[in-house]
Amino acid sequence: MQITNTTKEIIRQLIDFCELLNDEQYTESLALLMDNSIGKHIRHIIEFYDVLRKHEKNNDTVSYDLREHCEEIERDKNIAVKRLNIIKNWIGVLSLNKSLKLSISFNPNDTNSIIIDTNMKRELVYNIEHAIHHMAIIRIAIEKEYSSIKLNKNFGVAYSTRKYRNDLCAH
Repeated sequence: MQITNTTKEIIRQLIDFCELLNDEQYTESLALLMDNSIGKHIRHIIEFYDVLRKHEKNNDTVSYDLREHCEEIERDKNIAVKRLNIIKNWIGVLSLNKSLKLSISFNPNDTNSIIIDTNMKRELVYNIEHAIHHMAIIRIAIEKEYSSIKLNKNFGVAYSTRKYRNDLCAH
């Protein structure tokens, strides 16, 4: 299915990317990233997928707001790669037709959340777009701070942009 194949492609790009970096590049606080590291962005992506993975098993309500923040992922690219491999393996066996509930709050001063109906397919699409967004930010930092690192041409590029570029080349 297109959603799972796309998710696997994103995860593969992230694994390959982590393997390009040395430990310092992965953990260095960069002004361009508001003094965050590339590792923090990778951690953030992983944790969104982990939320889905954990809730798919437990039939709980999905809440990206209540995800755990595992600092080991942002400090150690090898742990990040292990976690990405767990996600990649999970993608191959998950139930795409699973109904879910999503808890979300847009008010930082209010503990009440709204609960909406969703499903695994929709949440995977959200995670794909979320990952690409952070990968685009990472790409900007790599091109500015570590220009010797050559990224996959599609790293951090939305699928709609890729399609648009392909259509331009076809004409």
